[in-house]
Amino acid sequence: MPLYVLGLMGVTRRVSQFEDPSLQIWFIIAAFGAVLIALGIACFLIQLVVSFRKREELKDVTGDPWGGRTLEWSTSSPPPQYNFAFTPVVYDHDSWYDMKERGYVRPLEGYIPIHMPKNTGMGAILAFFALICGFALIWYIWWLAAVSFVIMIGLGIWHTFNYDRDFHIPAEEVTAVENERTELLAKQV
Repeated sequence: MPLYVLGLMGVTRRVSQFEDPSLQIWFIIAAFGAVLIALGIACFLIQLVVSFRKREELKDVTGDPWGGRTLEWSTSSPPPQYNFAFTPVVYDHDSWYDMKERGYVRPLEGYIPIHMPKNTGMGAILAFFALICGFALIWYIWWLAAVSFVIMIGLGIWHTFNYDRDFHIPAEEVTAVENERTELLAKQV
């Protein structure tokens, strides 16, 4: 911001010296800001190096290394494909903390198959043709706009009638993953 202020005061860019000493404070403030940014970047790079070197020592498999309070900490790390084996009952804003305080015990059985959508690249493909259509509309390339629009509509209709886009995770697999997570949480306490 100090350099914007100097620009509004009429100082040109890339000045090696300046006549008005009252502008010195703005350059000092800008230099202090640049040093702070450089320190922040250096701290980030140091953190990356330390994290890479000590990755096995710092590895967390429980998903809750700091005793988290919200539901994202209730899943393992990395999270299972389905995130939650059941819909959690929430009584408080900090629901995972509340569950732990109430003595929540994870069920060991009774899981059902989980319905999941298959991965698809259709969203990215439609976005690409929308980009082409937008580009063509901006530059008045009407034939390209029409072709990309027709392709978008056609792909959208085709994807709508593609009924092979889901699968189920078997209950046995869900039970195994959840029991492993329960054991890891028991070891943490």
